[in-house]
Amino acid sequence: MNIETCKKYLEFVYSECEQFLEDRRVTDDELNQLIIEFHRFRDQAAESGLPEEIKDRLSKLHIDYPRIYIKRGYGYMFSVVLTLGLWALISGYRKQRKRKRVLETLKSDSANTLIFIKMNY
Repeated sequence: MNIETCKKYLEFVYSECEQFLEDRRVTDDELNQLIIEFHRFRDQAAESGLPEEIKDRLSKLHIDYPRIYIKRGYGYMFSVVLTLGLWALISGYRKQRKRKRVLETLKSDSANTLIFIKMNY
């Protein structure tokens, strides 16, 4: 991986975050796909010949959204049925806020890293 590829990928991450946030609804599938792509990029960057300063910046980027939030267990479904869907509405709203915060943070961090790379390399 070279610096140009790194810049293009960070621009891609930024635009994906922006697109998801403009839709006002972020699904688990969209976020999960972004998480997979992002981890793949970080792994490739860590193994590449990029300068150490860039590798350090990229290693500090992270998505703080555990996979446990994506998977729904039987307990969740039982509570939905038991509370006639009220729990599902409240839980869905909380998860949507968490997803948006994660994307806003990733968008901001990727933009900052992209600006750093453009200014210094």
